[in-house]
Formats: sequence, structure tokens, C-alpha cells
Amino acid sequence: MIQTKRKSWESIRSVLGGSLTRPDSEDPQSIGWYDFQWKLIVGEDLTAVTQVDKLSAKSLFVTVSDKKWFPALKSFRKKIIAEINQSAGSVLLTRIVFQEGTVISPVADKGVPVVRKQSSQEQKKTEGTEAMAEDESLRDILDRISKKFQIVPLALMLLFVSNCTTLPVEQGSGNIDLSGSYAVKAAEKMSAKQSGMARDPRSYYHYLMALKEIREHQFERAADNFLKLVEFDRSDSQFYGQLAMNLLRAGKMDETFKVLEESLHHFPTNPELNMMMGDILDGREEYERALTHYQRVIQSEPGSARAFLLSGTIYERLKKHDLAADMYQQVVQVEPANPLGYHYLARMNILSGKLEEAKNHLGQTLELRPNLLRTREFLAWVWEKLGNATEAAREYKILLKLDPLNKKIHERITGMRDSMTPVDVGTSQYRLAAEDLLGEPKVHMRIGAVYYEQALYLKALDEFQLIRARKQTKEVLMVLGRVYEILGRVDKAIEEMDILLELEPESVNLMIYSARFYSMNEQPEETIRLLEKAITLEPENDTLYHSLALAYMSVDKLDEAIKKIEKAISLNEKKDSYYFELGALLERTGRFEQAIRNMKRSIELNPMHSNAHNFLGYMYAIQGKSLDKAIGHLNKALSIQPRNGYFLDSLSWIYFKKGESQRALDELKKAMVYTAPDPVLYSHLGDIHFSLKNYSEAGKAWKTSLFLTRGKINDTSGELPDPKDLEQKIREAREFLNKN
Repeated sequence: MIQTKRKSWESIRSVLGGSLTRPDSEDPQSIGWYDFQWKLIVGEDLTAVTQVDKLSAKSLFVTVSDKKWFPALKSFRKKIIAEINQSAGSVLLTRIVFQEGTVISPVADKGVPVVRKQSSQEQKKTEGTEAMAEDESLRDILDRISKKFQIVPLALMLLFVSNCTTLPVEQGSGNIDLSGSYAVKAAEKMSAKQSGMARDPRSYYHYLMALKEIREHQFERAADNFLKLVEFDRSDSQFYGQLAMNLLRAGKMDETFKVLEESLHHFPTNPELNMMMGDILDGREEYERALTHYQRVIQSEPGSARAFLLSGTIYERLKKHDLAADMYQQVVQVEPANPLGYHYLARMNILSGKLEEAKNHLGQTLELRPNLLRTREFLAWVWEKLGNATEAAREYKILLKLDPLNKKIHERITGMRDSMTPVDVGTSQYRLAAEDLLGEPKVHMRIGAVYYEQALYLKALDEFQLIRARKQTKEVLMVLGRVYEILGRVDKAIEEMDILLELEPESVNLMIYSARFYSMNEQPEETIRLLEKAITLEPENDTLYHSLALAYMSVDKLDEAIKKIEKAISLNEKKDSYYFELGALLERTGRFEQAIRNMKRSIELNPMHSNAHNFLGYMYAIQGKSLDKAIGHLNKALSIQPRNGYFLDSLSWIYFKKGESQRALDELKKAMVYTAPDPVLYSHLGDIHFSLKNYSEAGKAWKTSLFLTRGKINDTSGELPDPKDLEQKIREAREFLNKN
């Protein structure tokens, strides 16, 4: 079978450009993120009897207060793993290990039990609820849930759930008007009788819909549902926090600000809301107001390293360096393993001329995170100013290994002398040099980079959106596009690329990157438009013609595709893949002899081109000629890729054409082990069984092929059997069975 003709042609997405390196996602500092995801997935009541302890080798270790909870937790372990990996956009977990032990909840970063302050509304909501003991029974929890809802009888809840689960599936992600439902009207009557104690069922509906959208990273739709949710339930600060967070992730900064203003009117001391408001105000350069909100966070959560760090950067911008240093000192006190705390503390040391302290703090930063290039650059500079040329050169050489094209580092090394003397840190010249080295704090860039390296893409998205609100640069837009791509939001990635193209309309690289996104988003016409424009700017670029040929293939414009790939060959006659693509296109248009010539040329340039060997052998088999040559090509292809199911199918078909049906059946059975259910393979299986007079098996195989073919009837990307031919073969098999 011609595998490449179906799905293995080099896809336009891979041709159009590489992507950023996927970082290691198992950093121990991300345990707080796993804890948050765990709570979000398992719910409040299982959270009360569990505690996320550590992550090691893609295994999450969770302490459970009593073994009796193990069966319940194990029953949806796979679901938890799947949802955590989906939220992160990569495979972070492969297993969860439960172990019995003592659970303290909630826990602060340093292991000290936290007593949360409650607003009057929160106190009202939890009145009459007893604190949960570690050995709380399932009955106790169910009783407590019913008290928490304190609202609607079980029958009403069941009715509401029933209404939700029987909604038409065509509704998709659109919201449904429940205002006239029986559940809502009943709840309104109960609320009137119980002085407003009945919670509106619509709040549950919008909450569930919001969670669904969050899982799919549909931030705008999640925000819409949280906005409707707070119309029915204003008692929980988390709903406002999620509303603001999803608006931020959607890039709607003005709406985020308005929501936070309203939220803080209801919950003025809430640390999460104050933190977000401080971030927004910092980006708007309203520094004094931002400091007020960060101070509220510190008052509520004295262990918040982030609040101290961001307060420090604001003081730094305000030229209040002593206060900034105090804030950075607080960061390393509350989080001794926080590399950014030492990095920013070293900045203040450099500015004040305390070079020995700066050297020590920069060294601590690099011990915790060796790949912070800016920290290493600072350290090399400090060694220079201390008069130690050897250590400075060593750091610069490490920097060049990590970033070999860094022009500034090359200039620094060139300008260094073999012998150096310490500088006078009390001069204005030193001060100007230090300020030039340090530049702006760029704290959100540093935090976002760390989150990105840890594969915490949602947190990285938050930080880069905040950077974008302050200053929209090419680099930030590129990172946002990449993060959105990882999260499966190619439509948002396209938006970022469109803005970039407005900033740099003549950039061919950006056109290629954007064309790749449009291809991923199944918008081939836009891909073609961008590549055509790129070719006008670089008419001698053969890879652009190759990509454009693939784009035309995706919309079944084969003649145009042939013209473009021929142009690519005229510009680069030594590229074996171009001849292969041209041969495949010519075969699809019925020009078999030309196709064979191009496949042979591809093999001449690259004797190890397994797909070309497969294609050539399969074409010989279809034509029923040179079958021994065909077997030679297939054996060569299989020597390169021995577990390629499509190559085995091609070999099977050659044996079938030679009349060796049993051997053909043996090879096809091997092929089906290595491939997903495929209509062509099942069609071949039916043909071989029929030739062996296995009419029942032949009929079953053809029926399977027909079923699979109908499922792919609109797929123009590859070879499919003719449904009418399959129906005729099924009738023939049935007739033979009836005769026998």
C-alpha cells in the first residue's frame, strides 16, 4: 500500500518551521501547581482527606488519611492523570501513588497549618458546619454536603441533573436558557419561603459549563459562564477570581480590570484578587495603587513570595532601592529555594556596589537554576569589576556555549584584558555602568520563562499577557503564539501572528510561521495566500514552493501542486524529497510512467528513501508487472522500517498479484498489527480471503472496509476504496455463501 500517498507525505506543518524546545516538566518547584490541579479535579471533600506530597519520575505521591478512601480514588486515577496532562499541555504524569498517612489541610508553603480569614458572607455560608476530623466517615461527608447546599431537596437536584443530561447534543458549548425550567421556578419558590437560602440551579449549570471550557482552554467561553454564574451566586470569591483569570488568559485586559474592581468591592481582603489587581495596575504604571494591593496580599498571606518580589520591582522602578532590597530579602526568607529572589537581591547589591554580596547571591541563583543566562551575565560582569579576569572569562565561555550568537558577549570577551584591577564602586562611572547592565527589572518575563521551562503553560500565559499589556514586543507575541499552540488554541495563536505581521509585514519567517498555524487550523486557503505572498518576496526559495505544493495538495488542486513542486526542483535539483512528492502527485493524476521515473530519481539521490522504495514496489504491483523488482524494493523498504504496516501491506499485495494468496495473507496479518484500522487494508484482506475461498471472512473484511470508508468519505488526503465496488463484492461473497 502507498503509505505516503495517504498520510505519510511530509506534512506542511513540519515543513513550515520548527517549534520551541519542550522543556523538562518535572521540576519539584511545581508541586503547588499539582496541588491546585488535584483540588480542582477531585473536589473539596476528597481534598479534605488527601494531600499532594511530591512528584518524582512522572509519579505523583498522594497521602490519604484512611485506606478506606483508596478504592474511590483509584476508580478515577486515570481520569485525574488525563486531566492534569491536558491542563499542562504535555505528559507530566504517568501514575499516581496513594499512601496512608496524616493529612493536614490546608497547608502553607512551609508546612504550617493556615487559618483562613472568612468574610461575613463566607461565615454565613459555613454556619452550622462542624470541622472535619481526619477519620471522617463517608456518611459525615454526605451529610455535610447536604448542609452546604442547604437548599434544594434531593428530588429537585435530581430533576435539575436530569434536565441537564437530556439536553440535545447539538447544543455543543452554547449555553441554554434555563430561566423557565421547573428546577429554577421551584428554587425561586423555595428561596421565597426560606428567605433566599435556596441556591439558583442555574449557578450549578454555569459552573459545570465553565469547568468544561477550562478543560478545553476556551478562556472566553469559560469567562462568559463565570460571568453568568456570579449573577446567581455572589457569595464565593473563587468565582470572581476564575472570571478574572480567564479574561486575562483571553487577553481581555480592560475587562479583567473592571471585573477585579467589582470583585474587590465584595472581597476587599482576598489575596488572589488583590494579587491580580496589583499585577494589572503595575502594567498600567499605577505603582502606588499596585503597592497597596500587594501589601494587602502580604497582610493576608505573609508567606507570599510573589507579592514581596513584585513589590520590590515597583520600588526599584521608583528608585527606592533600599525598600526594593528589603522586599527581595523577604522573598529569600519566605522561599529559600526561590532563584528569582537571589537574582533580584543581587541586582540591588550591584547597584549599591556590594560586589561580594552580589557574587554570592548570583552563585546561589545559578545553583538553583543554572540556565538563567541573565544571571550568569551579571556574575561575569561582577567578576570583571572585582578584577578576576579568569573567573569572568570562564562565565563568558559558558554563556557562549548556551548562546553562541550573542554579539554582546563576544564583544565583552574581546575587550577583556589578561590582568585587571578592581574598580572603584563609588564613582559615577561605575553607577552608570551598573544601571546600563541591569536595565528594567522585567520580573514577569523572568517568572513566565521559569513557568514555561516547567511546562506550566497556563501560568506562563498569565505572565506573558501581563507583559504584553505593558509593552507589546515581537518576542512576547511569538511566545504567546507558541503557548496558545501548545494549549490547543491555534485560533488564538493566529491572532498573535496577525498582529506580528502588521508590525513586520515583509517578514517571510513570520509568514511561514503564520501559514503553519493556518494549516493546523484547517484553513488551507489562508496558508496558500501567505505562501504566495512569501514567494513574491523570496522568489528563489525552493522550500517555499515545496510548502505551497503541499498546501495545494491539501485542497486537491493537484495540477497547481505539480507546477509548484516542479519549480522547487528547478531551484534545487538535489533534493530527493521533491522528486518523491512529484512522483506521488503524478501517480494520483494517472501519469504512472512519469511517476516511476521520479521515484527512481529520488532513490538515486537517496538509496535509503524507504517511502520511495515502497511507492515504486506498490506501483509495479498495481500494474501487475516487474513483480520481482517490486519485491526487491519492498524488501529494501522493510530493511529500513521493518515494522511499517503499510510497507507490509504493499508486500502482501505483490504476493497476491503473483498468485501466492496464503503468503499474502500472512504478510497482511503482520501489517494489521502495526496500523490503525484502515479501509484499504481491510479491502485487501477481503480480496485475499475471497481468493482462498474464505467467503465468510471476505464478506466480514469488506463490510469493515465499507464502514471505515464511509467514515472517511470526505477525506481527500489519501487513497480510499470505492464504496460501490465494496458493496458489489459483499453481494458476491453472500451469493457464494448461499450456494454453499
